[in-house]
Amino acid sequence: FSTYIIDLCMSLSLAATLSTSAALLLESRRSLLALPVLVTPLCARSDEVLHILDYPKQGSCGEALIPDAGIPFVKAFGGLESGSCASAGYSVKEGEENGTGERDKDRTYTVYGKG
Repeated sequence: FSTYIIDLCMSLSLAATLSTSAALLLESRRSLLALPVLVTPLCARSDEVLHILDYPKQGSCGEALIPDAGIPFVKAFGGLESGSCASAGYSVKEGEENGTGERDKDRTYTVYGKG
């Protein structure tokens, strides 16, 4: 059942981003019209604030909002930890910077210093 819900959630997300012609095709299937309303609570996604020390700038703390699905990956391979930079003793906001790695160069980090 959970695999079906995940597949359905992904299909609904994709349908929301497809062109108008694809959306019209979905509208012609009357049995699917109620599904987005019924499935939305099951498809809810959340983000979590994670931090990493000495990144993206040496001597500071980078804080980012990570989508729920990516959290296990960035914790295991990216060195990010749960919580804000303030929880690690970095509370003075210094600005924002993009990541410096190939996989996170489009992610914006809020950078904090110790002050």
